Amino acid sequence: MKDSKSFEHCTLNDELKPLLESIEQSDVLVLGSPVYYGNLSGQMRSFTDRLLFKYLDYGGAGTGPKPRNFKTALIASMNVTDEISFTRGFKDTLDSFSEMMGHTLGSCELLTLTNTVLFDDYSKYVYPMPDKDEKSNRNAKISAVDLQRAFDLGVRLIKSVMIPKTGQK
Repeated sequence: MKDSKSFEHCTLNDELKPLLESIEQSDVLVLGSPVYYGNLSGQMRSFTDRLLFKYLDYGGAGTGPKPRNFKTALIASMNVTDEISFTRGFKDTLDSFSEMMGHTLGSCELLTLTNTVLFDDYSKYVYPMPDKDEKSNRNAKISAVDLQRAFDLGVRLIKSVMIPKTGQK
């Protein structure tokens, strides 16, 4: 409600409130979630609902309260290939969510990690997918590439907030 004590503040007074308040003072926020059934986990959606709701802009015209701009990133990992992610609409769902985060908080970079490795030894699990043997043999390779991509994302985010403050590269 305009001009109310709760304007720009979460009205729930629970254990999450101090975290939400500290996030507002952050320069960078990185969120990570597995993708289940084509979307972020339920826990992540519940958290981001609480994080973003106080900035809700019902008309989409930028008239709602705004946090100070800070850089955000969303890392989403999933077991499916890039192709399946695209054809089943996972990519569109994550892109839309990332755009909404960016619109609300100032920016959001999305990093999707696809075709991830679930188990060290697939022979121990019920996994009727045709790529079981191939996945069993690539755990270290995939992990190293994905870790580097995540590291590079972190470097970009830090540089983007440090350069404006210090004027240095």
